[in-house]
Amino acid sequence: MEKRGCIKKILSLGLCMLLVLTMLPAAALAVETFTTSDEGVALIKEYEDFRAMPYSDDGAWYIGYGTLCDPADYPGGVSEWEAEQLLREALVTMEDWVNTLLMDYSISVTQYQFDAMVDLTYNLGAQWINPEYRFCSYLINGSYQYSEAEIVNAIATWCHKGTTVMENLVDRRLRDAFLFLYGICDNDGPDAYTYIHFDPSGGSIENQTVFYPVGAAYGQLPVPTLRGRSFLGWHTTGGGAPLTGDELALSPLHVTAQWDAEAPSQPEVDLSAWVNPYSDVKDNDWFFSYVRELSAKGIVGGYPDGTFQSAKQLTAGEALKLILVAAGYQDPGNTPSGHWAGNYLVLAESLGCVYPGEIVDLDGTISRLTIARIAAVAMNLQPRTGASPFADIDDGYTLALYEEGILNGTAVGGLRYYYPNDGINRAEVCAIVSRISGWEYTEKNDPAVSGYIQYREKTLPLLRNVPAAPYNTNLFVADGSIMHYNDVNYTTAIGIDVSSHQGEIDWQKVAGSGVEFVMIRLGYRGYGEEGKINLDPYFQQNIAGAKAAGLKVGVYFFSQAINIQEAAEEAAFVLENLGGQYLDYPLVYDWETISSSGARTKGLDNTTLTDCAITFCDSVAMAGYTPMIYYNLPVGYTHYQLDRLTAYDVWFAQYASTPSMYYNYQIWQYSDSGSIPGISGKVDMDLAFIPY
Repeated sequence: MEKRGCIKKILSLGLCMLLVLTMLPAAALAVETFTTSDEGVALIKEYEDFRAMPYSDDGAWYIGYGTLCDPADYPGGVSEWEAEQLLREALVTMEDWVNTLLMDYSISVTQYQFDAMVDLTYNLGAQWINPEYRFCSYLINGSYQYSEAEIVNAIATWCHKGTTVMENLVDRRLRDAFLFLYGICDNDGPDAYTYIHFDPSGGSIENQTVFYPVGAAYGQLPVPTLRGRSFLGWHTTGGGAPLTGDELALSPLHVTAQWDAEAPSQPEVDLSAWVNPYSDVKDNDWFFSYVRELSAKGIVGGYPDGTFQSAKQLTAGEALKLILVAAGYQDPGNTPSGHWAGNYLVLAESLGCVYPGEIVDLDGTISRLTIARIAAVAMNLQPRTGASPFADIDDGYTLALYEEGILNGTAVGGLRYYYPNDGINRAEVCAIVSRISGWEYTEKNDPAVSGYIQYREKTLPLLRNVPAAPYNTNLFVADGSIMHYNDVNYTTAIGIDVSSHQGEIDWQKVAGSGVEFVMIRLGYRGYGEEGKINLDPYFQQNIAGAKAAGLKVGVYFFSQAINIQEAAEEAAFVLENLGGQYLDYPLVYDWETISSSGARTKGLDNTTLTDCAITFCDSVAMAGYTPMIYYNLPVGYTHYQLDRLTAYDVWFAQYASTPSMYYNYQIWQYSDSGSIPGISGKVDMDLAFIPY
């Protein structure tokens, strides 16, 4: 790595940190917004370098100082002055994201701290602006409360491409960190800290890259976890020398976790040869497959009278043995307790699954909440934070097990329940034990880490300046035609969208059904070559009836525009037929692909399509309406240039139990076959995530 020049500080780093800690709270007189300083722009230019001609990187085109472009717009390239103007224009979006964070959480910062955050955002996108990430949470809590090392690690952790540490990003992040801390763009951050990259070798670890002050001992090293295995220590990659933590941090180091030998795998069992010995277990019982599997493997058995007694409550001793064995632990041997399960209790206490003295009666029942903690700890799952999928429990262990597919709970009336204080029966524990036995930890395919989105057979580069969807897909619960999103951080609304296809609608019945808003088709352009614009024959009737019934109303136009002139024509048609009517919900540009061989939009290029959407949206915005763009997965991922559409809200269509679109959207059209009183036949169902 090229050594950069250093400006030696008159004050020591310790004194500088003291000044930061002392002055920041006093300076927080009011939250203000910023623009990037000239020094901040110069820092970005230094790292991005200048390239006069368009260049391709990960499937996208850039020019100048790393700004996105259409290569056709710059056949002769750009000058350095032109490139800086493009950079400053691109920074407006980054500045808006950072300023929004500051305003939303009443965070006061200095100019140089703002510059550091903008450089981070220009390089990474908005992914770090999430309270679940350290740096964002530090800002919200008050960064003055955290040490230099904590701030450095919170910022410098964003130094990877995939799972590979990039030295140029290490250098840039350390300079960002010291700019944030001490306000000097050309600083000695890269010389003050070095790092260890920890490879957990199949295990899990909270942070794979950790930064340490140069010249100081590493100290206590992180401990990874791997189900059913014991951690033996860290060894340098390649050379194999052990790392104790007493060594001095002098240069970057890569280490690998060492684990004890894996327990031998169990032979496969032929379930087809299993003969059901239980008179009370039937083929159509929901738990049949679990009982068959565990019975064939000799893990569970029945009673002398030939019954299984699936509804019988499990004892604490039985639960401990079943869960620990399923998690890969061996029988620890006899203990002097005198109880057949005493050895498993000792093992559970040593692992931290249960607290010493917590279980005093191994023949007594055990709560489902305790079961969750035992299972999660035995599987080396850390408690997780976030909204609970269960209406009756907010617990990190149950959330972890739910997200890993071990616990399902029971859906009742659009909510999901775990019944944490109840006991657990033999059928239920068979399901849990079977899932634990077949569970393997796999790192999620996180585009924010890999830099790519996998859609069908396509691998698409992540658009880092397009905000990701913040929704927890585990919290969606369907109740008939109604979709619930059980996150206390969101106030959702149930809606429908209609056109002439629904015919006559009894809007009073619709309003009485619990529907809160309706998106109404105003008109459409024909698919064929002529592409005539038409008014939906039911539009005026529908909008009047919906408003009279007290429903909130939005409008959409089905477009088949093939150039910006036609998109402008469509916008003018919509505005003329609205006649200035007030809309609660957005006015939507709905362009869709048509499979017909004679479709006029066949082969329309992505740039022109995106230009059309922008033309329509900007036209209706100037008239005072909230613009929105409608698309499904293929149109969103493979047709629109979404990085050019971040100024507009999105109505996303995917008919599924949970949405899978990576990028953010404000309304989800989740079904095309809803059944709502007042409407004959099926109707599209929608869920809004913001209170328009």
